[in-house]
Amino acid sequence: MRLRPALTLAVIAALLLSVLAPAQASDERRRKSRVDAALKDLRHDMNETSRELRAAATLLRRAESKLPAARARVARVHGQLVAAQARDRMLGEQLEVAEAEVARAEKEIDATLARIADSQVLIGRIARSSYQEGGMGELAVVLASESPDDFATRLVMVQNTLRSEGNVLGDLAEARADLAAQRATLEAKRQQLAAMKKEQEKLVRRITRLEEQAVAAKEAVQQLIAERERAVAAVEREKAAEEARYARMQAESARLSRILAERARQARIAAARAQAAGRSTASGGGALSWPVSSYITSPYGMRTHPVTGVYKLHDGTDFGVGCGTPVRAAAAGTVIQAANVAGYGNQLVIDHGVMRGAGVATSYNHLMSFTRGPGSRVARGQVIGYSGGGDGMYGAGYSTGCHLHFMVYVNGGTTDPMGWL
Repeated sequence: MRLRPALTLAVIAALLLSVLAPAQASDERRRKSRVDAALKDLRHDMNETSRELRAAATLLRRAESKLPAARARVARVHGQLVAAQARDRMLGEQLEVAEAEVARAEKEIDATLARIADSQVLIGRIARSSYQEGGMGELAVVLASESPDDFATRLVMVQNTLRSEGNVLGDLAEARADLAAQRATLEAKRQQLAAMKKEQEKLVRRITRLEEQAVAAKEAVQQLIAERERAVAAVEREKAAEEARYARMQAESARLSRILAERARQARIAAARAQAAGRSTASGGGALSWPVSSYITSPYGMRTHPVTGVYKLHDGTDFGVGCGTPVRAAAAGTVIQAANVAGYGNQLVIDHGVMRGAGVATSYNHLMSFTRGPGSRVARGQVIGYSGGGDGMYGAGYSTGCHLHFMVYVNGGTTDPMGWL
């Protein structure tokens, strides 16, 4: 029942990173690592939450972490689809222009072929005439003149005829050159048109795929939204039950506190009497030893529950250990309780007597089993039980992950264990 403010920010930041446009693969892996780390920290902070609420919260966080990326995919696919459709429209317009240009080029070639055919017919007539007259036709016309004026007229006519024949030959050569150029242009335009049609066919297939992807992406978002809504409903159902469980846990803690406060009062009185009588008093060996050799997953202190939003005390220090890890007494003392209690699961409590002028006791929670029972004397470092917790594990209490919840009571009230370890 605990969540550091920094962790809350880490979870939010990690989830917000998912709405960014897709980056390189390495960026994706780093982002996933950050989200996974944030969710792992969240699980640590819910170690003492009911299994049902933790499961609902995990589903909620998972759906929320996936939603931004899913929505980004919808936007990305939609953008690609719009771009492809715009390109398809532009390509369609270009195809119409290209097809018109091909048709125009084909008409120009037909016209040029007609010009060549006409020139060839005319040249044929001239050739036949020249052949029939033995090449002397023009000269006979000139020599048949009857006067100098008639001679000059006939000469000009012959010259014009010869010039016309030359023009016909020139036009034919020019038409043939035009034909070659027009055919080359037509071939280039046909190749361009074929390439554009091929591109449009590929584009149509791409648009079809993008439309399918867009539908799938939208369905994925809708599914995640539905999952989130179901998880939110489950969380809401479990909140009241969680608070009721926490109330029972607090009641048990208060009961134990009253017992330990009275024992601490009596121990201080006994120590004072012994000192007045000049006798030495056992102090429990001084500062406490670590009950397990491990790392801290959640410290003592006030925090906001990550699901219910209630600000409350986390009354001990959590150590990350696997189920079945030996748990040792933090100091010599007497076991005053070894039982399964609300919230704490299998709990063993040791009264260490007076230490540093105060009555000190330690509590070891979520144990799998005990090696000592009530009334037993234990030495510092002696194995008193084995850590438990985890889904379905006997003795877990409100623990959904294997760990040791270690508590220190001073004069009956809980305090930060790190001040004594």
